[in-house]
Amino acid sequence: MNNFTESQRFRQWWLWAIMLGVTALMLIVPAGGALRWISWLTILLVSLLLLAWRLDTRYDDSGVHYRVWPFMRWRTIRWADVSTAAVTQYDFVGYGIRWNFGEWVYNVAGNQGLRIKTTDNKRILLGTQRPDELRAFLSTLTIPGLSH
Repeated sequence: MNNFTESQRFRQWWLWAIMLGVTALMLIVPAGGALRWISWLTILLVSLLLLAWRLDTRYDDSGVHYRVWPFMRWRTIRWADVSTAAVTQYDFVGYGIRWNFGEWVYNVAGNQGLRIKTTDNKRILLGTQRPDELRAFLSTLTIPGLSH
């Protein structure tokens, strides 16, 4: 079976610089008691979350499969349920899972992704760091409404 898979993580340098800066600030500015432990626990949990967070996408002959681990199980959009789909470049829409201007956005980095409109008018945008490879895979499919 022909397929294209991608796994994306938060790896932006500025995000980790902020985390490091907050940690350094906590070392410089003394806090006592419960506040200190709550602060350290928060930094630890946010760091672990950013390390674990992953957008997984798999495209194959049957459809589009995606999940945001550890928050979402695999979801599938069958090609039969897609009215239009195109790899596009878009304005910054933020990172993570967002409801933005009438569509669900799943984005970890960058500004390119597969914009899907389903036959029941749901709109989904799945970010990609490999748009050319995704376009190449989509060009192998013979599905009405699919733009390369």
